[in-house]
Amino acid sequence: MKIDRCATVIALLCSFAPQVRGAAQPRPVRFVSWGGIGGAARAQAAARIGIDTHRLPIGWPDATGRYDFEDFDRKLRWLHEAGINVVVHFFNHFVPDWFWKRHPDARLCNAQGRRTGKFGPSLWHPAVLEAIRRNETAILEHLRKAGLLKWVDGVDVGVGHEGQLTYDWTGYWAFDPHALAAYRWFLVGRYRGDVERLNREWGTQHRSFVELRPPTRYTRSRECEVFEEFYREGLLQGAIALSEPVAARVKPRIWFWMSHFVRERERHYAARYPLYYMRRLKKLGRATVVQVSVVPGWQTKEDIAGLKALGLRVIGEIHITPTAEQQRQHARLAWNLGCDGFFVGTLENLFHEDGTPTAAGRETARIIRNWRRGTAP
Repeated sequence: MKIDRCATVIALLCSFAPQVRGAAQPRPVRFVSWGGIGGAARAQAAARIGIDTHRLPIGWPDATGRYDFEDFDRKLRWLHEAGINVVVHFFNHFVPDWFWKRHPDARLCNAQGRRTGKFGPSLWHPAVLEAIRRNETAILEHLRKAGLLKWVDGVDVGVGHEGQLTYDWTGYWAFDPHALAAYRWFLVGRYRGDVERLNREWGTQHRSFVELRPPTRYTRSRECEVFEEFYREGLLQGAIALSEPVAARVKPRIWFWMSHFVRERERHYAARYPLYYMRRLKKLGRATVVQVSVVPGWQTKEDIAGLKALGLRVIGEIHITPTAEQQRQHARLAWNLGCDGFFVGTLENLFHEDGTPTAAGRETARIIRNWRRGTAP
């Protein structure tokens, strides 16, 4: 009877601690996929070629507050049964129409007054933060009640929304009323309420902080440097706020963060400061893995070494649905920069529905095999 009671206690503890499985049988995070599962065959095929981690997205509820948990739970089981790390990706940035109808002023806005489409709610709008935090809480509560937390290895909250404030990387999107107010308040603190001090530093003639607006686009100027301080601090504070519901409820083995851009011209308008974010998040105990861009000419070996010195695993990324040749180039860039692994893209790009590999899948298998042997892609 005493043994039975001990076994019961252990089982209960495990059911509320998703990190237990990872602690007992830790799997490294090196070759990461996202989305496109389709069926169990793809999950099994991914495991066979060495993909060890999958970021499983789940978005917002419908207008009545209901989620499609049936599909999500099924995919979580497939990944778990395949022996792949499951990282729940809170797909926060794809905003449904019902939210925009309730909060039309929550869309990001550029200098011309144009607002974004589905993507990119303003992180400075209180309704956005409240809605996302409520969503994360609801998802975690569902996983707890369904007994699935024990199969969750990690979480992906993201810096900003999928690494940047918006998918339209053509300028600064911080002209909605809440962003403007936050920017002006930041400047008041930065310059201790002295607008003349700001003018001397910027070479401008502003009369008050109230009239200040963000730059319309990047230039080599002190104004842009200061704006980017505000921009990245806003993303960091958003990341901290959005990670709070997770930290309050679970202790994931893997805190997975995105801090990336895709093309060189986007670098000034995206979350291109991984060291800045990760230092703070690591101190909070909320950083384990970071996925960064390996865009040629921007990310450096020193950047990657700095992230690894924090004790983080670094995953390199450019492509989401690469061809075989693109995957080879992609992996080489990540390898040469010193990354621990690379983002392999979506599973539907690598495998047919029955699990047989595509050309990109076959090349990915070869790359992973060589990487694990210590051979360059």
